[in-house]
Amino acid sequence: MIETIYSNKKSFIILGLTGRIGSGCTTSADFLSKDIEDQKIDELSLKEEPSDKERKRYIIDKYYRKNWKPFTNIKASDIITLFVLKYSFDELIEILNFEKLDKKIETIKELREKYQSYYEEYKTFIEKLKENNEISLEKKFANIKKLSTISTFIKEELFKRNYKNYTDVFQKFGDNLRLYGDINSKNKTKEPKNIFTISETINKIIKIIRKINGKDKPTYITIDAVRNPLEAMFFKERYSAFYLVAINSTNDDIENRLKLNQYLEIEEIKEQSKKETKAKLLNSIDDFISQNIYGCIEKADIFIANNGTNNKKDLKELYGMLIKYICLIQHPGLITPSIDEKMMQVAYTAKLNSGCLSRQVGASITNKFGSLKSIGWNSTADKQTPCLLRNRDELLGNSNSKSYSVFEKSNIFKKMLNAEKPILEELGLNQSFCFKSIYTKNNSSEKGNQVHTRALHAEENAFLQLAKYGGEALLDGVLYSTASPCELCSKKAYQLGISKIVYIDPYPGIAIDQILLNGEREIEIKLFSGAIGSAYHKIYEQIIPFKDELKALTNV
Repeated sequence: MIETIYSNKKSFIILGLTGRIGSGCTTSADFLSKDIEDQKIDELSLKEEPSDKERKRYIIDKYYRKNWKPFTNIKASDIITLFVLKYSFDELIEILNFEKLDKKIETIKELREKYQSYYEEYKTFIEKLKENNEISLEKKFANIKKLSTISTFIKEELFKRNYKNYTDVFQKFGDNLRLYGDINSKNKTKEPKNIFTISETINKIIKIIRKINGKDKPTYITIDAVRNPLEAMFFKERYSAFYLVAINSTNDDIENRLKLNQYLEIEEIKEQSKKETKAKLLNSIDDFISQNIYGCIEKADIFIANNGTNNKKDLKELYGMLIKYICLIQHPGLITPSIDEKMMQVAYTAKLNSGCLSRQVGASITNKFGSLKSIGWNSTADKQTPCLLRNRDELLGNSNSKSYSVFEKSNIFKKMLNAEKPILEELGLNQSFCFKSIYTKNNSSEKGNQVHTRALHAEENAFLQLAKYGGEALLDGVLYSTASPCELCSKKAYQLGISKIVYIDPYPGIAIDQILLNGEREIEIKLFSGAIGSAYHKIYEQIIPFKDELKALTNV
């Protein structure tokens, strides 16, 4: 009965890995695909008078050694390669717009022949994936496993001859697939339905792997890597066993790894970092389909901080976190959450109160003993109506409601608001509007000025709750925020004596380097590791009380 209760948890797991280039997604996928013997993780033993933290590690280690199953890795780049192989060598060169290849004719001939052999084998493979033919399952799976070799060939043999960046080209191919359903955009029409081209292909492969494994063999799958938040939602809506795992690293760690591996030039590293840490404004269909690492990290269920340059010691910490969360997915409630997880879950829940139209941010603050003292979220001041609940048509209809300011009721602002294209009422959506966006758009000198936002920041709100209702001092306390604090909130945190800040998303700006890492008192800055949201409940809530489980298994 106990085995039956946990069978669903143990039989099927999908991990979507997301993170910036150099964060460690591929390193994580490689580790998860290994048998326990090949992982070479030292077995733990309990020391005399172990701490609770050490006890948790010991419990996880014992469970890991009895229940580990290797994952099958599906690379998103391999899926893109499948669509590349629909085209012959000469067709691909035309699509890539390569102006010159290696001058040695015999080398070109060899390159063409090898690519063409792959092309002949795979040119109709995507169509074959749609066929429900049980006899060809093993053949299909063999072809799928071979894709990594072909992707490497394309990367190393084709792109190095033209000095074009493989990463940029495959990112563009991915965007084209989500927009046109094909890597080639020529003579194609933009179709919203194509947004799931990559994820639907991955889903077909997942079904093939499950059929091959049957009911008796567990199916554990990693997707390396999820680059678009709508693709993450595709799997979340289809599989309760899907978890989006964000592998996070600091800018300095990522740059150092990429430099050491000579993966990209310095300017390319900076440009890539700028693209991946920037929040996207979804103004057109192109914005929805493009790579959006920032949006993926916002949607993640589990966060793992991968610190350092990925030497043996650093990787040991990364691998330990991966093992911990796999064990908790297999058997929820094995151990209790960490203090960081508890407090970040509070911040994550608090952010849902936000009425901001741009993004929701939550914060929580503890004293130096870890006791929760305040929570906050980004929204308007108390007794002012959040932007989410206000209505464009109501204001333009000469409303006298106190939900709108004197300035908003003026003809000056109404003229600005009236010029904006309203949301179609047929969708049944509220006609909300952002004052800051409209005002700064119509005043060129105010562009980018954050002073016109109606909302308090989450951290600011949490600080003010203590001032408003009273409470103890925050000296040496800890601030938890779903986004790293901006310059203004960082100054407030420093002034209040906060000793540590734990965050998930990096907020654009220089707050950490300029304000927090300044002065005589040092503040610890820490990337969050842990599970939040629904995943927090899924992996920490015991399916049955552990006492009942022990009684059933031991009869005691």
